[in-house]
Amino acid sequence: MIHPCPPAVASCPPFPLRRDFGTAEACRFLELTVAMAFRMPVEELRARTRRRAPVAFARQVAMYVAHVRLGLSLTEVGRQFGRDRTTAAHACRVIEDQREDPRLDRLLDGIEQAVGSWKDMIAANFWEAA
Repeated sequence: MIHPCPPAVASCPPFPLRRDFGTAEACRFLELTVAMAFRMPVEELRARTRRRAPVAFARQVAMYVAHVRLGLSLTEVGRQFGRDRTTAAHACRVIEDQREDPRLDRLLDGIEQAVGSWKDMIAANFWEAA
């Protein structure tokens, strides 16, 4: 079994080694990646309330990447992040509008690359185990 979370994150359940990893697992990995990139506890991203502006922005980044890189519908993005689809759509617009900023663009590229690498690793391990 692979555990996508650092050992310090005990609340993240392990998931079976499989090619068709679940949406929830992918979003949890994305949350961890975004939390590390923004240097904040993952619990802040998962909070039901909006929180401070930096936390809200980090959550918007996670929703954007879930939609763009993971290919989730806005409805599914909202569901995975405890929000509705209009909030997910707003998050995507906010991040897309700011993508011109080279620093944000580099950060997004790094997060997208990490998520893509993780997906590739899961797929590769599935085929090696078969």
